[in-house]
Amino acid sequence: MKKDILILLFLGVLLFPSSALAQEQIRAYSGFERFIDNAKMLFSFGDKKVVLALDIREKELNSAIANTKNGNSEGAELNLERAKKRLQYVQNKVSKNIADDVKTNIDETINRINEEEDLPDNFETYILEEEKTQLTAELVDKVTGKEEQNLTREIIKDSKSGESRVEITVGGNEVRTEVREIKMRIDTIDKVIEAGKNTIDTFPKHKDNEDVSPPTQYFDNKVDDIFLGPGMAEPGTVDKD
Repeated sequence: MKKDILILLFLGVLLFPSSALAQEQIRAYSGFERFIDNAKMLFSFGDKKVVLALDIREKELNSAIANTKNGNSEGAELNLERAKKRLQYVQNKVSKNIADDVKTNIDETINRINEEEDLPDNFETYILEEEKTQLTAELVDKVTGKEEQNLTREIIKDSKSGESRVEITVGGNEVRTEVREIKMRIDTIDKVIEAGKNTIDTFPKHKDNEDVSPPTQYFDNKVDDIFLGPGMAEPGTVDKD
C-alpha cells in the first residue's frame, strides 16, 4: 500500500511541472510584469533588445488568448495591439545575426495560434503582422552584406488613422528577383492590414501582368503608447541600423 502511494506521489511530481507550464502559457500578463519588462527594454540594446521584444510580444499574445477565453474581448484586443507594437520594433531592428532565430520563433508562434480553437478574426489579422516580421527577417538576411543592395526601414504614421507601421525600402544598382518578391509580399500584407481585411485575395503583378505566386508557406490567417525605450525610431525617421 505504501509503495502504491509513493508511486502516485512520484507521478504527481513528474506531471505537475508540465501542467503548471500549460497554465503559465495562457495566463494573463500582469501590469507589474509589464512594468518590469518595459524597464528591461529601456536598459537593453541591440540584438538582446530585439529578443526581449519578441519575449514580451509572446506574453501579450498569451494574455490575449487567456482574455479571449475568459470573455474579455476588449482586454484581448489591447494585448494584441501591444504585441503588434513589439513586432514592429523587431521589424525595425532585426539584424542578420538573429534573423534565423526570429524566423523560427515566429514559425512556432503562428503554429501555436493555429492550434487554438475558436479564436476571433482579430487573431487572423494579427498573424499577418507576425508574417510581415518573419518576411522582414528573411529580407534582412538576404540583403545585408550585399554590396549592390541597400535596405532602409522607417516608421510611417498614417495621418488619418494615426496608426504606425514599418516601411521597408530596398535599393541599389540591382535588386535580385528573390528579394523583390519578398518585398512585394511585405507590401501586400501592408495593404491588407490597412484595408482591415483578414485574408489576402490578390497578389501584386509582374510587369507582364502575371500573378506573383503566393509563398509556399503562407499563414492563413491603434497601437497603444507603451514605451519601447531608446533606439526605436520616431515616425518618419529613417533607421540607420
